[in-house]
Amino acid sequence: MEFSESRAAADLQWLLQCPSLIQSEENFAFKSIESRSFDWGPVRRFLGTKAAHRVGYYVESLVQTLLESDPTVFDLQHGIQIRREKETLGELDFLFQKEGRLHHLEIALKLYLCYPERAQNGSQFVGPNATDSFERKRDHLLGKQLPVGREFFPEIEESCQTVKGMIFYHPSDEGMVAAPELLNPSHARGIWIRESELESFLSGLPSGQSGRILRKPFWLGAHGGDLGFEDIEQAASGHFQEWDGPVFLALFENGQEVERVFVMPDFWPKRT
Repeated sequence: MEFSESRAAADLQWLLQCPSLIQSEENFAFKSIESRSFDWGPVRRFLGTKAAHRVGYYVESLVQTLLESDPTVFDLQHGIQIRREKETLGELDFLFQKEGRLHHLEIALKLYLCYPERAQNGSQFVGPNATDSFERKRDHLLGKQLPVGREFFPEIEESCQTVKGMIFYHPSDEGMVAAPELLNPSHARGIWIRESELESFLSGLPSGQSGRILRKPFWLGAHGGDLGFEDIEQAASGHFQEWDGPVFLALFENGQEVERVFVMPDFWPKRT
């Protein structure tokens, strides 16, 4: 997959500006990147792998680039596997020395859809893959990933996490949904609709708006050319004839992004 420095820089900026989804005492605050130069080697290498479509791995490559550019970070390690005898228990995203203390950092990008009826897993905040949920990620991160790091590296003094992302709400949702524990009330928001609702949704938008279909792994900043709504409908129709994953849109007006939209298959969250 082709590397673009301007795209990588815009994606990193989007990641830093995006509010964290999980609000806890373990939150890690990144420093300003103004006047900082970057060696984009981690991103270049990732985009050359077979996993180059994986959004989560792309985010890790951006964060690795960011940490490597921080003059206060030393002895950076990435992707540390945790094993007990022959069993793999997990993997730590990052270990590094900062201000004389060993830090363990877990990073993730998560996009959840508010589904008031509750999906199969009982959550009302569900991933495009409906087996995932906000509560599941929260509990795994704070209840397993960070404690495992401290267990196998007792010298860790700072266990940190940053889960960036958005919550998407359906336009028909009228009632208030009780927010899960530790969900940041200031989280970034978008809209989700079903495939069969796309035509009417687009027809109700202002005529001055245009859209872009975001392709994996570039789901952070909005890249690519503007499309008219008829082109979006046609592209989405072709997508759903071949795939059961979502179409991710960015909507623009006067050159400024105004909305993010997940278009889901009609059967979501249940598979046919």
